[in-house]
Amino acid sequence: MFQLPTHSHEGVNEILTQTGDVLRALQDHTAETENYKDVPEEDDAVSADEQIYANCYVDLSKVDVVGFDYDYTLVTYTEELLELIYEMALSRLVSTFQYPLEMTTAGLKFDPCFSIRGLAVDKETGWICHLSYTHKVSVAWEGREKVPTKRIYEEYRGKRALRPSERKKRLKPLNDLFSMAECCLIADTIQFFKDRDIPFCPMNVASDVLTSIGKTHISGDFHKIVAENPEQYFLPAPHLKQVLKNLKDAGKSLIFVSNSPFWYVDAGMTYFMGPNWRDDWNAGTIKISCFSLNDCSEWNDFVDLPVLYLL
Repeated sequence: MFQLPTHSHEGVNEILTQTGDVLRALQDHTAETENYKDVPEEDDAVSADEQIYANCYVDLSKVDVVGFDYDYTLVTYTEELLELIYEMALSRLVSTFQYPLEMTTAGLKFDPCFSIRGLAVDKETGWICHLSYTHKVSVAWEGREKVPTKRIYEEYRGKRALRPSERKKRLKPLNDLFSMAECCLIADTIQFFKDRDIPFCPMNVASDVLTSIGKTHISGDFHKIVAENPEQYFLPAPHLKQVLKNLKDAGKSLIFVSNSPFWYVDAGMTYFMGPNWRDDWNAGTIKISCFSLNDCSEWNDFVDLPVLYLL
C-alpha cells in the first residue's frame, strides 16, 4: 500500500491525506476488477532491478542542491536541429557506409509527425515498435508500413512479448528528442529499399543508421553549426535567467550537467544568459568519455568552481 509524502504545511497535509484515501480506494477497486488475462507470464515479469521509481511530489524547501542538464532542459531546440542531424546522418550513410547515392536526391527528409519519444527500435528487424504496459509489442512499423499483427505474433513467439533480457538486447529505446532523427531515418531507409525492391539486411540498416547518428554527434559537426547560428536552432527561453536567479536567491546551490564540449555549451549559455553566465553556478559535472581531453580542460574555465569528471 502506497503512502503519499508529508508536507511541512498542515493545510497541505490534510489535502494529501484526503487524496491518499481516494487513491487507495481506487487501487482496491482496480485490484478487484482487473482482467488477469493480460498479466504477463512469470518469465516475462519485470524484475526488481528494472522497475522505475518516480518521486512525483517534491518539497523544494528541503532541497539544497539543484542540477540542470543542458540539452532540452536549460536549452531547447527548434525542429531545424533534428532536420540538420537527419541530413548529416543520411550523408554519412552514403559517404561512409556506401549506401545508394540516390538516397540523397530521393526527397528523404525528417518528418516530425512520424516519430515520438517512447517508441523503440528492434535492432534485429529494423521495426519501429510501440510497447504496451506489459512490454508487449502492440504496434510496429517496417519502414513507413504498419506490420500486420500476424507477423508480430510470429516474430515474438506467438505472444508479442520479449523477456527482459531479450528487450535489453534487441530494443533500443527512443527516449530523447535527438532519437527522433534516427527513428525517422531507419524507417525511411528501409522504405527506400522496399519501394525499389533492393535486398537489404534490416539488422545492418539499424546498426548503420544508429552508428551514423552517433558519429554525427561525436564528430561535433552539427555542434559547430548550432554554435554559429543560435538564433536559428534554439527556441527562445525568456524566463531562464529569472528561474536561475530565483533559485540562487532562495539559497540553492546550482550544478551544471553536460557531456558536450565546453565551447558548445558556452555559446548557447552566452546567447541566453550573457558572457558571465558561469557566475551563477556552484559546480560543473561532465562526462569525459564523449569528447576530447582538450574539451575537458576547457571546462576548468568555470573560474574557482569545482568540476566533477564522470567516467
